[in-house]
Amino acid sequence: MAKRYQALFLLLSVSCLVLSELTTATVSPTRTSTKALNFIQSSCRFTKYQSLCVETLSVYANTIKTSPRRLVDTAIAVSLNQALSTKLFISHLTKGQFRTLQDCAPSTDTFNTDCTCSIQQLQEVVRCTSWTECLFHVNNAEVCAISGESHSVENTCSSPYAGPVKMSVRGRISDAVRKSLHARFAKLHHEINNAKMLFKAFARN
Repeated sequence: MAKRYQALFLLLSVSCLVLSELTTATVSPTRTSTKALNFIQSSCRFTKYQSLCVETLSVYANTIKTSPRRLVDTAIAVSLNQALSTKLFISHLTKGQFRTLQDCAPSTDTFNTDCTCSIQQLQEVVRCTSWTECLFHVNNAEVCAISGESHSVENTCSSPYAGPVKMSVRGRISDAVRKSLHARFAKLHHEINNAKMLFKAFARN
């Protein structure tokens, strides 16, 4: 049984191939297999965010075909791409866009930590050798994404003596940045959750 899970759940052992295919894949309704699309839609019924699942995975129907392993490989790879994209977005933000005061959070470092954590945990799936270990890392990646999602709506100041001007600013992230970060981390959270549910469904087969 252990060997079976080791073979099944080294999900990113072909990550370079999968990510390459995700990068170069194109949507072509005339060439996309109806059978593959039906398989993806049927599999996504196991997930919480079904519309997102179908939307993100159907693009790669010709890569997934009707393979459960390819389905989960792709779901993990899509999540990893979203995490990397979010990290790149954060790296381009300036302190001015955060307007963070010394006694207030969150800062760019906060979001970088959350995003890096998700990336590292998803990458750890490459080295997992059992169902329990793989699920542990997927769960951790989701927790990190949820943390980033939560931080994007938080505004914590430790000083109760902030003056009127400081209180009016309160270290807030600009609204546009806050909304963008929340949307990115929410999508990452939902994609990882979908991958986790597909992962569990795959394990039952």
